Amino acid sequence: MTRSAAYEGHYLHYNTTVSESTKKITFRTGDLYIPTNQNGVRYLLETLEASATDSFFNWNFFDTILQQKEGYSAYVFEDIAADILAKNPVIKKQLEDKLKNEEAFAKNPRAQLEFVYKNSLHYEKAHLRLPVFKIL
Repeated sequence: MTRSAAYEGHYLHYNTTVSESTKKITFRTGDLYIPTNQNGVRYLLETLEASATDSFFNWNFFDTILQQKEGYSAYVFEDIAADILAKNPVIKKQLEDKLKNEEAFAKNPRAQLEFVYKNSLHYEKAHLRLPVFKIL
């Protein structure tokens, strides 16, 4: 959620929830690695963990991840979606399960197309992805 009035020039987010996943990613030249085995670990956790009350995310320094810059035209993507489903049985099975288990989703062709889009390689990877990673 986001406050409706600015405070200190920022529209603060609050009650932030995150979903975590484990993936292999490639870091690039210019990316920073900050070890947490140091005296400043509490500062790192309070500012870089999105759900922390005073995190950089909650102070809206990372709001660009909330903006989806890429999209699709339904009439163009329908054929692409059919091809994606034909070539990706996992996505097809997830879609079929969702159609069986969620009545509102089953009645909403736009939501179905959006589901395929968001699970395809066409979906913008930076959308809703905080550029802060933990190395395990």
